[in-house]
Amino acid sequence: MPRILMFAGALALLVGGCATSAETERRAETHDQRARNAAAYENYDQAAAEKHEADRLHAKAAEERANEAASGEAVPEPLPPPPAEVPPAEVPPPAPVP
Repeated sequence: MPRILMFAGALALLVGGCATSAETERRAETHDQRARNAAAYENYDQAAAEKHEADRLHAKAAEERANEAASGEAVPEPLPPPPAEVPPAEVPPPAPVP
């Protein structure tokens, strides 16, 4: 019985455990967006951590894309860059009422 469970677990990891390069790139773009948002609110420690994770995932996606191309798998096109983020504008204080 334990052997069957171990075999089923290993099979599940082999079949569903690998992300494609497009999925990894999408996760990297999410971290890029989080880094921009954190920087817009002057949370620079969080922005640096998110940017570090985004850079790591971008590199991993590039490696996966190269491996997919070498193995003959269909290589998806990289995602277009996200639109530029505009930081939130400061709201001026209300004008005094005469």
